Parts: sequence; C-alpha cells; structure tokens
Amino acid sequence: MKYTKSFETRSYEIDRHDALTPTALVQYLQETADHQMHDTDKDYGLIYREERKAFVVSRMSVEIMRPVCKYAHVDCDTWVVPAKAANFPRAYELYLEGDLVARAYSNWALVDVDTRKLVLQSEYDMSSYPEDREPEMGIPTRFRIPKTMEWNDGGTVPVTLTLTDINGHMNNARYYNCLYDCIPNVEEYCITSLNMRFVHEAPLGSELKILRSDFLEPGKLDPRADKIVYFKTEANGEDNVHAVFGLKRWE
Repeated sequence: MKYTKSFETRSYEIDRHDALTPTALVQYLQETADHQMHDTDKDYGLIYREERKAFVVSRMSVEIMRPVCKYAHVDCDTWVVPAKAANFPRAYELYLEGDLVARAYSNWALVDVDTRKLVLQSEYDMSSYPEDREPEMGIPTRFRIPKTMEWNDGGTVPVTLTLTDINGHMNNARYYNCLYDCIPNVEEYCITSLNMRFVHEAPLGSELKILRSDFLEPGKLDPRADKIVYFKTEANGEDNVHAVFGLKRWE
C-alpha cells in the first residue's frame, strides 16, 4: 500500500533549462510524506509539540530518470518500509503522466526532543502508515568518500531562519541547491542522482562550510551519469553532510 499526493510544479522552482531544481524535487518528496503523516495519523507539528519527538533524516538517496519541467502534473507515492531497531526507512516514487521520473529511499531516526535519545521502532506505533517493500534503486543507498579525496573550496552559506524548520536546524531539502550551486559550469549538466548522508545538524545561526571534489568518473555510484562530484560540509566546526551527485551533460 502506498500514499499518493498530486502536485503541479511551479515557475519559481525551475532552472534555466526548465527543470526542477534539486531542492524543489526533494521538497515534493518531503511534502508528500508530511501530508501522509497528517492524513494517516497525526500532523508532524503535533508529534513534535505534544509528543516531543522529531524525525531526523540520516540518509537520502534519489535517482532521477528525467527532468521535470514547469507546470507539470506529477504524482508522488510514498510509503514506509518495515522498521528495524531505531531505523525508520521511507521510500518515494515520482510519476509524470504515468512514467516514473524519480525514486528515492531514505532512512530516518525518531528522537526524543528533550532527552535526545533514539526511539526504537517497537516504542512507536507505525501500524496506521502505508507500508510496502524497499524499492529497487539503480544507485547504491550507501557510499563512502575516499580518504584520499582532494577538496576545493565551495564557499560558505549562513544558516538563516528561512533555511531552518521546526527542529531548529537547516531543513534537509535545503542542502541540495546549496551544493549544486557550487559545481563549476553547473548549467551544462542535469542531475541524475542525489546521494546524501546527514552526519550532524546545522543549527540556526551557524555557517555552512562547503568542500567539493573535482569532476570524477561515476563508476558504480551512478551508471547513468557522465561525472560525479563529492561534497563535504561543516557546521560550527563539526562534520555536517557527506554527499555525491551524479551529473549528465544536457543534450
């Protein structure tokens, strides 16, 4: 069983190629999950304020088959994958006129806001949520940045109020455009994959320091890409996010 939400993409969510920006695409996935929580069980705001619990993403892997343009009518499916221990996996599929254009697999932790302790799946009832099997991704959902990686300065981003969410730190979907924008000659490429590992939060008032690799061969990380770029960010001097994006030249 899956939960479906329909959207029409908007003019300010696209780039010069009439394609959804990375952040906009991930926001559609996130919005669908949030709607599903609201309609199926309890609004996330109530979970945070009344139960004092917060869902925090640890990994998000997005595979993009084709760009999505302005004013497209898309249908997004989401469902939870059976939880294990303190892991709460969630999957997504995005369709345009019945064709699969993107799919994603994510892993979340449920945290007690006051004690900062992890909540086990056996301690939180998810039985009312649509559940299905793990999707068959065309990219790995785990990756490691090579220890010998040489880094380039990708600039800094102040974590302002509009980049944060109810949890008080930079919303996970906001990272994608920040990283994408620091790729050299990025307008020459479309995105084929977005693979993120969230290590530590970036709170309001902190500064995000971005490091990026050169263009590298994709290998097994993205068979549809021409090149990949790794990223590493720091916030308040702490390891923040590890990422690798797949890129393909516009035809």
